[in-house]
Amino acid sequence: MKNIVACIDGSKLTLATCEASAWVAQKVNAPLILLHVLDKTTRPVVSELSGQIGLGTQEELLNELVELDETRSRVALKHGKQLLEDARKWARAKGVEEISKLQRHGSLQESLIDLESELRVLVIGKSGEDHSTSKNIGSQLESVIRSIKAHTLVVSETFVTPSSYMIAFDGSATSEKLIEKAMNTPLLAGLECHLVMVDEAGNKSTAFDQAAMRLREAGLSVNENILSGRVDEALLNYQQEQQLDMIVMGAFGHSKLRQFFVGSNTTEVLVKSAVPLLLIR
Repeated sequence: MKNIVACIDGSKLTLATCEASAWVAQKVNAPLILLHVLDKTTRPVVSELSGQIGLGTQEELLNELVELDETRSRVALKHGKQLLEDARKWARAKGVEEISKLQRHGSLQESLIDLESELRVLVIGKSGEDHSTSKNIGSQLESVIRSIKAHTLVVSETFVTPSSYMIAFDGSATSEKLIEKAMNTPLLAGLECHLVMVDEAGNKSTAFDQAAMRLREAGLSVNENILSGRVDEALLNYQQEQQLDMIVMGAFGHSKLRQFFVGSNTTEVLVKSAVPLLLIR
């Protein structure tokens, strides 16, 4: 059975990540892995010139830096283990039964690629411990979104159990696959669905009508709306007006929406959105 993987780092978004991953694990009835990754540290290197041109104290200073770095690494390791244990207890209290802890050294992206064969849904905060507020996105987030082929739930500082969501549809082949997966994933079962499309002329396409019909035939409650304006602004304004709990999109496509989520506008939507963003593969 594939797992839900939650990235835990001790940032302000850690609690929201725990809440979201517990919800996902229970919703799809899958085991939860709590993952903490310790970045590789660059250790100082003693210069070959030390002692030859009046730099005799350099080696001693660098050795002190090495000792300090080793102490910092031990503290980070201990802190990470405590974070994972606290998260495990919290998830267990929320009713998640199958929970495991995993601590890795290296980059987050490499760690997740190693786990990809057993990954069903990735849950990750939009900013990490290196950002003081959720007004920024984590430096590794875009590379993770680009490389991981599993569904990815990106959470903000707070998480509310969703009762509704918005599917951003653009008529592409990717959007067609998105509709198919939305119909079948237990993650969206029982939630109110809003199907929206951004079109400057305000026209419905045949593909949009067919998508709405397929969703209804699958038993979903669907609200249809055509939006206009910039893609990011139109989607976020609609989400706020309708007070929807989650935005659902295909992670890749070949249209404005692909540029939107994988290009220069990625930062904008992640920074502005106060609700989780579910990227479906």
